[in-house]
Amino acid sequence: MKTGETSRNGTAELKPSPPSSERPTYEKVLDGRKLPVRGLWKRGGAFYARFTATDQAGRKRDVFRVLSDCQSVPAAKEALRKLRDESTVRAIPVAGRCPIFAEFGARYLSEVSSTKRPATQRKERTHVEWWTNRVGALTLKQIHRTHVHTAIADLTKGGLSPRTCNLYVITFRSVLKRAVEEGLIQDLPTHGLRPQKVSNRKRELLPLARFLTVLASAEGATKNASQFADYFRFLLYTGAREKEALRIRWADVDFPNAQVAIGSDGLAKNHEVRRVDFNPDLERLLRDLHARRAPDSQWLFPSPQRGNQDIPAKTFRESLRLACKAAQVELFGFHDARHYFISQCVMAGIDFMSIAAWVGHKDGGVLIGKVYGHLADEHRKRQAQRVRFQPDQGADLLHLPTQGAVA
Repeated sequence: MKTGETSRNGTAELKPSPPSSERPTYEKVLDGRKLPVRGLWKRGGAFYARFTATDQAGRKRDVFRVLSDCQSVPAAKEALRKLRDESTVRAIPVAGRCPIFAEFGARYLSEVSSTKRPATQRKERTHVEWWTNRVGALTLKQIHRTHVHTAIADLTKGGLSPRTCNLYVITFRSVLKRAVEEGLIQDLPTHGLRPQKVSNRKRELLPLARFLTVLASAEGATKNASQFADYFRFLLYTGAREKEALRIRWADVDFPNAQVAIGSDGLAKNHEVRRVDFNPDLERLLRDLHARRAPDSQWLFPSPQRGNQDIPAKTFRESLRLACKAAQVELFGFHDARHYFISQCVMAGIDFMSIAAWVGHKDGGVLIGKVYGHLADEHRKRQAQRVRFQPDQGADLLHLPTQGAVA
């Protein structure tokens, strides 16, 4: 086998034969003193770690493993150091065996998915288990495009929406991308696969009166009506997402600077903290909540069933359902409060960049302009109707003599 070629299971081996003319060769990586770094190589712009491992036949092999996301020599050296841990080295695939999807999918969930949010972990586990039932007995190299097409067709027949089908494929692709990074396979069977077209139903912008009716009906419909009303108003006044708002602590509320921090626990959608500046309604709500806060809790919305533990409320969805039923209105979601906040900001003439910063959009307001731009146009038209050119002291401004005209 020539230098740079790939063994049967997709891992590269180093041989003293001449390099292939069709592939980039492995090159030693030098440190700042121009000395070679032991075990660190570079090929085609990517850094690789070289290890000596034993295959199933008991033979010693030099195997390479790509060090992903390393853009510099110091970063590659640190990744190599971590990879040299004995338990990690044992997991490196060696020549002679390509794992089946069931085995590799389980390893993916334990090594990669565990770094993601709990909700994402649950979804990925469901998807990987479904794919395991489909192609779990096949090796990664045996999985072809036909398997993917057949699986998508069965998902569709099962009544899943196009968006959900796309999510199943995204998880499948993520698992196989990991296999590509480890050199187990060369190409993705999903390469060039177009996602199913998703037709998003236009969300109705609900009026404030609808929300107020439901909040008024919550009294008597649910036992935690007061806390539910506080929570829902917080969503209306901040545009926060449902789960983000439940995790707000009093330490996140900055009264001197008139701001509330959302996502300070690192669990926001984009894993970044953002700050929402107080508007008059939000400040009144927070000061009222602070005056009534539970002395034994750090949370804005502590769990009513927390007992001796200081934990936040898990959800108010059942309260929302009961309140909507009592108000005899169609059930809506907490995300409608986020849409209401954005729409009110747009119609108030606030620039899209500021709104995007408040709600956590990373595009600087592009999406808000696409979705809510018509509200800004309608608002400007209404404002234009307020402009009046009234006569001043009996003079008709529309018929004043123009410059240079003879009186």
